Amino acid sequence: MNVSTEQPLLGRKLNAGHVVAIGWVLCAAALAERVPRFVSGHRYLLCHASSALDHLTLTALALVMAAGMAALAGAIMIQAKDSYRSALPVVWLVVVVALLVAADGVDAHGEELAAKLSATPFTEGACDYTPQDYIATPGWFFW
Repeated sequence: MNVSTEQPLLGRKLNAGHVVAIGWVLCAAALAERVPRFVSGHRYLLCHASSALDHLTLTALALVMAAGMAALAGAIMIQAKDSYRSALPVVWLVVVVALLVAADGVDAHGEELAAKLSATPFTEGACDYTPQDYIATPGWFFW
């Protein structure tokens, strides 16, 4: 009689592959939500350039990329240890989620700034350049 010793998927521990897969799926979703073609957000017409708004946008994207790198780094650390604690993959997934929440918070702050900048009266001849159409993407955690 052959008895299978495989455990069901729900009974297994998270492994390095799970950490990378889950982390990268979350990061891909976070990047997709920041592409205006895939989602619709509040639109703001900005008459003057804002380096602070540009900085916030780049910071949010850097946090999403850091989340993807954290998923990879966590998987490498898990793979490098022969026997790891079952909490280690969960810790790395918490780090990934924390970075994505931070990116959403930065985006929400950017939307607040865009709302303030667009609240000034719009005079066509007074703009520094062709008015910029800023589309806010506050994310999953900040509405």
